[in-house]
Amino acid sequence: MTKILMIAIAAFLFSKARAQEIDDVSGKTYYFYDEQTKKKVKEIYHHKQVVKIIPDKNNYGSYRDTMLYMKNGPYTRYYETGELECSGYFTDERKDSVWKYYTIKGDILRIERWANGKLVQ
Repeated sequence: MTKILMIAIAAFLFSKARAQEIDDVSGKTYYFYDEQTKKKVKEIYHHKQVVKIIPDKNNYGSYRDTMLYMKNGPYTRYYETGELECSGYFTDERKDSVWKYYTIKGDILRIERWANGKLVQ
């Protein structure tokens, strides 16, 4: 009886599990046209909102604020065909941690280790 109950609980939890949703609050899905490859590219990444206060050049002593969206967290980019091209992690717009690059067939092309925006290995 215990085994059946455990299977039922696992099935319930699995049915409730969902992939993390990326929206404009926690992240962004972005499409752009890559001039080098002449293909449409898809990026998915998390971001954080940062308010930057800058002096107003037209009004001495005054300041303006600007909202910036900095890549911060998991990052993935896809080939036009939908295959994964690379995955990694950003910390304040800088590459961080392990980055993996894939061929269009899904084989690992290279693995890079980054720390604070600098290539380590």
